[in-house]
Amino acid sequence: MLTAIPVDPDADTAREWAINELSKREYTEGGESWLESFWRWLTDLFNNVGRMGDGLGVPGVIFFVVLGLGVVALIIWIVVGPLRRSRNASGPDGIFGGDRRDAAALKSDADAAAAVGDWADALLFMYRAIVRSLDERGAVTVHSGLTAHEAAEQGGLALPALAQDIAADADAFDRARYGHALATQQSYLHAAATFAAIPRAAKSRVVTS
Repeated sequence: MLTAIPVDPDADTAREWAINELSKREYTEGGESWLESFWRWLTDLFNNVGRMGDGLGVPGVIFFVVLGLGVVALIIWIVVGPLRRSRNASGPDGIFGGDRRDAAALKSDADAAAAVGDWADALLFMYRAIVRSLDERGAVTVHSGLTAHEAAEQGGLALPALAQDIAADADAFDRARYGHALATQQSYLHAAATFAAIPRAAKSRVVTS
């Protein structure tokens, strides 16, 4: 049984994720982790505030304390955001989010979203339609937690003529789904063209095998 992963972490969970992430090797330089350097800087700041307390007065001390806490909150928010997206991406429902409909139904939703200019939903539904269409033709094996790029890799191996197009659509899907970039009409149209090309590519694959 899969263990549930918190997508809205409480304070303790967020702090644990931040510490674990910032303690990785890529954040370490000169034998001291980025996190250790930050906490040393913050400690020095509070110590200096304490020494200046008499001159600053209570309002000044409060200002610097709030400023320091704000920096901590910002760091945790920056770190936890990508962590939440990556954890959601590897969830048990994968790219379909539990949607078990066939390719035709997914394409219908994609076209409906495109008709009202909702390019994000149009792209997401169209890529799901691509993967479902590949699954229906035996070019992709859908399993729990399947990611967009895993599906693109399988589809590209089965239909080499569409490998680059499917990979590009997978990139656009991930960027739109996890907020890295806005979906556009062009990205939707590219995915729609890939979807339309699948039957022809699959037929050629059968003939040449």
